[in-house]
Amino acid sequence: QIKMVGKTLLISLSLFLTLSLLVDAAKPKRKTVSIDDEETVKARDFALAEIIKLSDSYRDLKFNKVISAETARSAFADGTNYFLKVEIECTSVCAAPLSPASTCRRGHYKGVNEIIVFEKDDGHYDGIAIDEFPQMDGEYHPCTPSYKGPEKCNPAEHRTPEQAALFLDYDEGEGKKTEL
Repeated sequence: QIKMVGKTLLISLSLFLTLSLLVDAAKPKRKTVSIDDEETVKARDFALAEIIKLSDSYRDLKFNKVISAETARSAFADGTNYFLKVEIECTSVCAAPLSPASTCRRGHYKGVNEIIVFEKDDGHYDGIAIDEFPQMDGEYHPCTPSYKGPEKCNPAEHRTPEQAALFLDYDEGEGKKTEL
């Protein structure tokens, strides 16, 4: 019986090692690329533009530097993933206009983040992933639902021209539009 247990353990261990090697071999291997490489710069610029779109807090966000860059074939073999390690910095003042239902937070952020940019084989970028969203160190803007302080919100100061047009009223007596 001891021999049978020993054989079973040996077979199980061999099977485990074989499967481990196959799984490791199936993972796309990352390759270090230059941070100044044209394709890396395009991926960096795409990532920055996408992050800025996420919040009014990120309008003035910038990448101080790219610390490292790697590429790997996507797990689905339909594109290239760019793995960027970047130093991000942002000072947010939540300047007008704010987007509707904004969660703009004033303050400063500086940190190192890891970003993955997904590029498809046809050359278009499919999206990004970031390890942690930058968090400003200050208060929310008074015109945001999350603000709890004493400062008052003046929504008219934070409307886009398109939003402001929705609040115009035509005065028939004077023949001009005025804000409601």
